[in-house]
Amino acid sequence: MINIFKYILLVTLTVMFLFPFFWMVVSSFKPTAEVLAIPVNILPKNWQIDAYTNLLNYSEYDFSRYFFNSIIVTFFAVLLAVALCTTAGYGFAKYKFKYNNVIFIIVLSTIMIPFQAIVVPLFILMKNLGLQDSYLGLIIPESLTAFGVFLMRQFFYSIPDEIIESARIDGASEFRIFWNISVPMAKTAIFALIIFHSQWVWNLLLWPLIIISSPEMRTIPQAIALFSGVYFTPYPEQLAISVLACLPLLVIFVFLSKNFTKGITLTGLK
Repeated sequence: MINIFKYILLVTLTVMFLFPFFWMVVSSFKPTAEVLAIPVNILPKNWQIDAYTNLLNYSEYDFSRYFFNSIIVTFFAVLLAVALCTTAGYGFAKYKFKYNNVIFIIVLSTIMIPFQAIVVPLFILMKNLGLQDSYLGLIIPESLTAFGVFLMRQFFYSIPDEIIESARIDGASEFRIFWNISVPMAKTAIFALIIFHSQWVWNLLLWPLIIISSPEMRTIPQAIALFSGVYFTPYPEQLAISVLACLPLLVIFVFLSKNFTKGITLTGLK
């Protein structure tokens, strides 16, 4: 009886989480009148792909460029985050230095600071560095995450110190121990970090709205937020571009989901 209740609860929660995405997909194939119709029809009466083809007809919105911008920003921000979080996590886990735990607590405590609280000083810093309205202005602030440091530290703790000590006895340098022994063993945790951080950077809206002013530098969430017609809001087109914006993250998760689950398990996260 308890198992039946668990299955019912899981199915209910699954439907609740997936239904908005399902509604977004099917509504992107509806005309505007059906999207706004009351009572609501879940499935379109007449399936059409006009919303997707119409995206190419907006001269003031270059969605292919916006996708390119988001891909560039996400790729390099995640690449830097993996490099920085992996080295920092390894250092906190495997090197015993003075104030190790204190420094780690300080790094971890930054998770409690909301991004909105540091937007103004961060913008002033980027402006003074001449990085406003540029790729670097989008990438650098998102190239390190305290959660990523915590995630990698938890995993490296699970690597036995005896393996590292034996490599040192054999004459391996510290960099070789890190690159050839520790990093391959941390592959699953790195994949988990890639999924987490890709999702964060790809969906980021507030920072691009602040740091980017020229239309050609917009990211895809920024373009969706600013997308509207002259005299009306093109809801099917907004839904269509939202569906397309979800696809890259879905592809990443499909390819890395197996390692993602294993990485979360091995790092002890619930």
